[in-house]
Amino acid sequence: MVSATHPSSATARPERELVPSDSPLAPYVSVDPGRMHGEPCFKGSRVPVQVLFDHLRAGDAIDVFLKDCPPVTREQAIAVIDLAAMGMLEGLRRL
Repeated sequence: MVSATHPSSATARPERELVPSDSPLAPYVSVDPGRMHGEPCFKGSRVPVQVLFDHLRAGDAIDVFLKDCPPVTREQAIAVIDLAAMGMLEGLRRL
């Protein structure tokens, strides 16, 4: 029997989106501590963003990633690559 002070482990955690709605990432990426251990995932999926970069690092074309991760759209993948590049370049320009 589960007491009221100790919720069951099967109890779903409330959603808690950490990406602000006004962020350029918001349409493409979701971070929720209750989903996929808080890993940044493509919005509307449980596919971690890291999987895209792992595919690219391995020399795979974006089409291979999209085939392996069907919930992710081409628009999402390209936007994440573009935003990552912009973030890196902005950081370098501040040096």
